Amino acid sequence: MTMHRSKQRLQAVARWNIRMIRVAEKMTAVLAKGMIALLGVSGTVIILLCIMMAVAAVVSSPFGIFVSSDNTDSDVLPLSDIVQDIDNEFAVRLEDIRRDAGSVDRVEIHYLGSADNTRIDNWMDVIAVFAVRTVMDSENGMDVATLDATRVDVIRSVFWDMNQLDSYVETIEHRETITVEHEDGSTSKETITWYESVLHITVASHTAGQQADIYDFTIEQREIMHEMLSAEFRPLMFALLGKDMDVGLTTEQLEIVYHDLPKGEWGGEAVRLALTRLGDPYSQVLAGQDRYTDCSYLVQWVYRQLSIQLPRTAAEQARHCVDNGWTIRFEDLAPGDLVFWSYASNGRFMDITHVGIYAGNGKVVDASSTRGQVVYRNLFDADQQVLYGRPFQMNVQNVYS
Repeated sequence: MTMHRSKQRLQAVARWNIRMIRVAEKMTAVLAKGMIALLGVSGTVIILLCIMMAVAAVVSSPFGIFVSSDNTDSDVLPLSDIVQDIDNEFAVRLEDIRRDAGSVDRVEIHYLGSADNTRIDNWMDVIAVFAVRTVMDSENGMDVATLDATRVDVIRSVFWDMNQLDSYVETIEHRETITVEHEDGSTSKETITWYESVLHITVASHTAGQQADIYDFTIEQREIMHEMLSAEFRPLMFALLGKDMDVGLTTEQLEIVYHDLPKGEWGGEAVRLALTRLGDPYSQVLAGQDRYTDCSYLVQWVYRQLSIQLPRTAAEQARHCVDNGWTIRFEDLAPGDLVFWSYASNGRFMDITHVGIYAGNGKVVDASSTRGQVVYRNLFDADQQVLYGRPFQMNVQNVYS
């Protein structure tokens, strides 16, 4: 674990401790009052007993998942390892579907609810649902502070309930008119028919709210689930899942970047706007609600503030740049320009799956699915960059003119 990751974990734990101390204080007050009334005595022993009972109650609640990494027994896995194993199983299932389909001409994967047709990472939702459902099961409830084989099986079950795969093969008939040249030199038109087989794989990823409906959660279960997914617990979720909370800039560094950006120009203002969203949570399903965003919504939001209207998805934003003659070369990138990536065939324009806003000096601001938030980082994956665009008139220089 790096020093930076250790620092992030300590900060997250500090937030957890403060939060749990407040909960314990409330529970201690209630328990102490009840015990004093019951026993007719008071004193340090009762208070200490109440504190122990309160802490035990917290650990045995769904929030106990946040201390699961403290258990280092040989038969217990860190949640980050469990997530990696199940993600590998997900990839294997996709390959199994491809293999079982036999020989097809092409494969299209449809991620329902994803604007850019990329996989939706709903692991935070999965963990919150798992913790609430497991602990608050009225018949077979158990704690989630220890992630042994039994609990891992439950996590796996919840994951597949919330990430469902379906597939079918479509046969498409194509007709094409061709020119045929005969032996005597004459030509004629003929229509030929050929067939294309397409394997469609559908991935339906549920939000915590959607799965709560399916599991028929009570009001209390929903309240605790939403609390676990709140902004206050996001650092703990990140630490638990092994995600990096670093947004790429300290407060001091952010001020320097702001100062160095071109002043009064569309591009510079676009980057400044994007930087106001650093740390905002990534979600394709919830993009546009509260502070949630995904890569293409971030770009659309930034330029909408500058009265420039862009399409909703990364692929259509790229097409918009091409159709309007706004594509540029890599060598000409300037702050505010758009960088488009293609990581897989998705049936969209140029198979584009991601977009970010170039920030100058080899940096980009983007809503990252793998990092779970908006970050400022080095321009990455050069071999996957397929297009660069400047989504405004080339001769417009001043946003205030």
